[in-house]
Amino acid sequence: MLARARAGVSLARLDAIHFVPRAMSHARAGQPTWETHPHLFRSPLELTPWVARDEYVARRDALAKLMPANSCAIFIAAPMNKFYGTVIPSGKYRADADFAYFTGVSQPACAMVLTRGVDATDVTYALIAPKYCARYAQWDGERIDARACEDVFGADRGSEDGEAVVGEAVRRASGGVFVDRAKVAWDESGAVARALSRAENDGVLRPNGSKALSTLTHGVRWRKSATEIELIERSVALDVRAFESAYAASVAGASEADVMAAHEAACRIGGADRLAYPSVVGSGAGACVVHYHPNDKLLRDGDLVLMDAGCELNGYVSDITRTWPVNGKWTSAQEDVYGAVLDAHAACVRAVRADGETSLAHIHRLSVELLAQSMAKILNTDAQAMIRTGAYVKYYPHSVGHWLGMDTHDVPSISISTPFENAVTFTIEPGLYFPLHDVDVPKHFRGIGVRVEDDCVVRLGRCRVLSRAALADVLSTNAPVFSP
Repeated sequence: MLARARAGVSLARLDAIHFVPRAMSHARAGQPTWETHPHLFRSPLELTPWVARDEYVARRDALAKLMPANSCAIFIAAPMNKFYGTVIPSGKYRADADFAYFTGVSQPACAMVLTRGVDATDVTYALIAPKYCARYAQWDGERIDARACEDVFGADRGSEDGEAVVGEAVRRASGGVFVDRAKVAWDESGAVARALSRAENDGVLRPNGSKALSTLTHGVRWRKSATEIELIERSVALDVRAFESAYAASVAGASEADVMAAHEAACRIGGADRLAYPSVVGSGAGACVVHYHPNDKLLRDGDLVLMDAGCELNGYVSDITRTWPVNGKWTSAQEDVYGAVLDAHAACVRAVRADGETSLAHIHRLSVELLAQSMAKILNTDAQAMIRTGAYVKYYPHSVGHWLGMDTHDVPSISISTPFENAVTFTIEPGLYFPLHDVDVPKHFRGIGVRVEDDCVVRLGRCRVLSRAALADVLSTNAPVFSP
């Protein structure tokens, strides 16, 4: 196919065949390219920073192999979020992970149709660009056009007529149509919705007869390529450095917002596109709130700080949590809780293996068993009774981890009961939280919340912790050594 011929071109022939025409400016591509932003790229063979054109072709080929013969897959780019009641963008655009993964396009108002013929090698890639709008260009910048769809992004067909492209693909898709229906509303032009509605009215497609696309795409995205793991490692390394800045800012009298700002500044200066999610900086009893977001209290001598924060760098995220004492010294109760969480974390890391049986669900059950034993000692109760009745959830309300990648909670359709495989990335994050006003908790443990979260990858059948360095030396000074 045309896309393969373009993607497979050698570096020496790039200028000769004009894979990226010199007349094709950054404005027409709508996003950074090797020609316009060489400082972000390692090679002209990359379509997006650090990801080669060939890798995008391989991703689409992998998806085609999972699709039935004579079927099509329809992708819609995420909308541009705006401040409520205004036309002002709420921040730098963030692409939908599925759309960006298979196209490399990080812009709104686009769509993509991948069509498979009888054979899995018969793949056609159509990329739909928004119609040119001078007013949009003036206010928000130039966007991708149909020519760039082919010349820059390697599509077999670039078009501004989304309704025609989608309608034609659906009419020919006797083997099935794959689309995530909730995302159809993202298409601001309405072209995808109109094409699907027309196909249903004409009897070509049964009402709601399409199948969920994420059941295929998440299967492809779950295992990471060597390049993706490298990108995650870079995101994690930046997050680790940002945690060091945050720790330095966490002194008595400073605010939680000061700590948050120190972390975010380090991420931004280090090249991050954005934070991976709103940072949690909970001091004192705020550490007991899993998704604590006010970040407005002053840090007090003797309190703990729980910080859960990550960044997104070149489309891949990190997600780390650390807990430390504001004054650098642990009370006996704080150290007991921290040590219990740290021991559980270490045991969970050791238990991960790609043996065809062990899964994230197994690791969660292990974390429950270990943390319930610690709860039982603190609460003077029976661990097995807490597990049997579910009482442990009051103090350990979340899962031990989740998949990690382009999204913080990546590929959610992949069950945590799926056995680990090599090149899978995920988090390990046990925690214990004893609310300030819980009369069932001994007084000196009330208001203590601890979580330790690391980003991990399965390599050679075992777990490798990517974020081990985050505050390791600091936390090993007056507490158990952090070396799972």
